[in-house]
Amino acid sequence: MVHGIEAQAEAMRALWPDFVLITQDAEIGAWEGPVRPLLQTYRVGILYRAPRLIENLDPRLLQPRVSILSPALRPRRGDSEGRLPHVYYGPKGEVTLCLLDPEAGDWSPADLIAETTVPWTIEWLAAYEGWRATGQWTASGRHVEAARG
Repeated sequence: MVHGIEAQAEAMRALWPDFVLITQDAEIGAWEGPVRPLLQTYRVGILYRAPRLIENLDPRLLQPRVSILSPALRPRRGDSEGRLPHVYYGPKGEVTLCLLDPEAGDWSPADLIAETTVPWTIEWLAAYEGWRATGQWTASGRHVEAARG
């Protein structure tokens, strides 16, 4: 069963009450809220567009898009690549997190964001904090370039 925005919003209210639903209509939900994986508290933005019945349920297009609103993510000082690991860069330089492998069936619109996306974001941020300190990425999964619709 595909969860609509109202079901997603209800689950978020129940499991992550500090997240605020800032945009909601029949197809789109956007949340902002704090998480603290290890050392620092981050303000996270989650944007989700529920699929229309006639759409191909391609998880690369339908997965929630997660961004870190504050503090800004930073590359490691002295890192020769100069980029952040496991992120997607948008056409205007916006950064969204790579939280899952869409080809592995990690996520579908039948999943609740509160049970998947938020915990994965916390895991990603813990790996980010470790990477900033050591240069080693410790989160599970593999980075796959996402299709953007």
